[in-house]
Amino acid sequence: MKSIIATPDEQPEIYAIVRRERDAIHRSALKMAKQLRGLSDVSQKQAIAELTAAWIRAIYPENLELALSLSDAMREQTDIYLKEQTTVQH
Repeated sequence: MKSIIATPDEQPEIYAIVRRERDAIHRSALKMAKQLRGLSDVSQKQAIAELTAAWIRAIYPENLELALSLSDAMREQTDIYLKEQTTVQH
């Protein structure tokens, strides 16, 4: 499977984009989370999975390999966020 994780050469540009859009990212995430409030934990997980899959397929509609690679990269990024939050809390 082709990896779509950023290369070291691409990372500075990606980090700059995220830094620039950090406030908008957090606002968007909070708005989406509010929409999930009435759902059970199982339904929240399903809704997030469906949204993620739809977004990935919109980016790579004809390439399952790249779609799966993006899904893997997103899981890796989620793991990074979880580890960072744990480190900050302790």
